[in-house]
Amino acid sequence: MLMTRPIRFTRFGTFYVLFALGVGAAAVNTGNNLLYLILGILLGLIVISGFLSDSALWGTVARWSPVGSLYAGEKGRMECRLQKGWFPGVAVTVESHWSGLSSQSTFAPWIPAHGSVYFRSEILPTRRGRLTLERCRYSTRFPFGFFQKSHTAPMAAQWVVYPSIHRLPSASWERQGRHFSRNASNRKGLGSVPFLLRDYRAGDPLRQVDWKTSAKRAHLMVKEMEEETDEGDLFYLDSWPSLATSLETENFISFIASLLFSVYERGRPVGLVAPGRSFWPEASRPHLHRMLEYLALVDPAADRHLKAAPLLTSRSLQNHDLVLLWRSHGR
Repeated sequence: MLMTRPIRFTRFGTFYVLFALGVGAAAVNTGNNLLYLILGILLGLIVISGFLSDSALWGTVARWSPVGSLYAGEKGRMECRLQKGWFPGVAVTVESHWSGLSSQSTFAPWIPAHGSVYFRSEILPTRRGRLTLERCRYSTRFPFGFFQKSHTAPMAAQWVVYPSIHRLPSASWERQGRHFSRNASNRKGLGSVPFLLRDYRAGDPLRQVDWKTSAKRAHLMVKEMEEETDEGDLFYLDSWPSLATSLETENFISFIASLLFSVYERGRPVGLVAPGRSFWPEASRPHLHRMLEYLALVDPAADRHLKAAPLLTSRSLQNHDLVLLWRSHGR
């Protein structure tokens, strides 16, 4: 924790100090008690200014957290909770310094004592991986604007930036593998195969009414469908390809992340088998984030010697070769 508070003279502060020195020189030369009194008041205001500005910075703590997920090449929002100790913070400027990004500055006019305020700022991560908040600088010109006092606190907080995402049409992956499963599960669900006919009950949606059968039987009949077993889409990468440039490698990783995201958005279970890691298809958001985090932190050059686990086949699982999809996508 750094306790030093550098001082920088403002333009008004420089004039004020020069004026005080001039009053002091006149008081010494003339021996005028009134000038000594004015000098004392001027110097006293400098002392009061120093005490109040220090008090406005003491105990200032910033706690940052992302609003949603962070993606490379897309603007993300960071929320900051600015807390204060025994003395309120007045006119405090918070300047955040990020690794590889430009600094962000936000002005907080008032932070209550033993309280907190919230503000949000936008950042633009340029690459996948870890985003580090290196330090925060707090500064203020309170109360008179003579000086700007500041202190810097190291942060070393990190968040994961996912690869760049582009929504892809279903044709991008359906050209490989089998069609969606049509295997029966012998239970009711949201499939396309009729399961049973029953009498209409209050609350049943009208779209499930079988109007032809209802007309024949002279009362409403509801058609329930059979659930189809479908374990989802599994994308397979046996080994990382030897791409010519780092840009091609990043584009390939972004393509994989976009496939996973696009399949998930359609409500289907999605999985990934890659060198050193395997994710069996699921349709949950935490599962998607685990795969995206793996892609955000993976180093293909370091994992070039690794091989993926053997591919498991299933009647209700669509397997996709990522290299073939990448080539057919046109890169």
